[in-house]
Amino acid sequence: MRICFYGRLADLLGSRSLDDAPDNLTDGAALRDWLIQNHQQLSEGLTHPGTRLVLDNEITDWDAPLSGAHDIAIIPIVSGG
Repeated sequence: MRICFYGRLADLLGSRSLDDAPDNLTDGAALRDWLIQNHQQLSEGLTHPGTRLVLDNEITDWDAPLSGAHDIAIIPIVSGG
């Protein structure tokens, strides 16, 4: 399973993507828990209320199922002017 990261999350990870997540994660919450456990530098960013899960280019809830998703991304809250 390939997960793409953007903004501060990519900076914390030191990469824009990961390919090592197991394929048996059922939903976004399980993915987030696995990431926090295996990539602890992402913990603060992943637990921030503004961080969003994106499945197939649509922002979704963390309880959304991952099955059938072709593109998985996690984006931090964005601000600007």
